[in-house]
Amino acid sequence: MGAALFISMGLLALLSIPLITATFANRLGRNPKKWFLIGILLPVVATFILFFLPDLSEKNEDMM
Repeated sequence: MGAALFISMGLLALLSIPLITATFANRLGRNPKKWFLIGILLPVVATFILFFLPDLSEKNEDMM
């Protein structure tokens, strides 16, 4: 039981950073699925890249 808990906690930790990246991307008006995959490949780097990209959500609201 100890090994299963350890593996589960490890997977949770590995997927938490891409999930945060996808949530942040969604708030910025970007595709969260795409940024989740980028977050899996480049966990911390993707979040920093996203931080410096312009906010597209404001542009989408102007079009509606």
